[in-house]
Amino acid sequence: MVRNAQKEKLFTGLARDLIEDGVAILQYADDTVICFEHDVAGAVNMKLLLYMFELMSGLKINFEKSEVFCVGGDDNILNTYAHMFNCQIGHFPMKYLGVPVSCTGLRNIDWLFLDEKFLKCCESWLVMPHLRG
Repeated sequence: MVRNAQKEKLFTGLARDLIEDGVAILQYADDTVICFEHDVAGAVNMKLLLYMFELMSGLKINFEKSEVFCVGGDDNILNTYAHMFNCQIGHFPMKYLGVPVSCTGLRNIDWLFLDEKFLKCCESWLVMPHLRG
C-alpha cells in the first residue's frame, strides 16, 4: 500500500537523490519505520493510508506507542506531526531492530549495549565447560 501511494505521488520518501522515489518504508515483522519528506499534505495522505490499513486488515495501529522523528526540522514541525499522528516525539538515536539509528553519526556510547549483550552470551559459553567437570 505504501509503495503504491508513493508511486501515485501521495507523499515523497526520503533520500531521493540516492534511491529512485526515495525510501518510504523500512519493515521487519511488526517493526515499521515510515519515512517521508516534510509535507503536511503528504502526512495527511499517510495518516489516511494507515487508517485504511486498519479498516482493511482489522488490525489496530498503536499510535500511543509510536514515535515521530524529524530530521532537520524545527520543533513546530515536529509538534504538528506528533499531533497529527497522535504519537509521542522521539529522539535520536532511536533503536530499530535493536540497533541504534541516527541522522547524525553515532557516538561510541551508543554502541556499548552491544558489548554488554555480547559479553552476556560469552559468559554463558565460558561457564558451561566448568559445569561438565
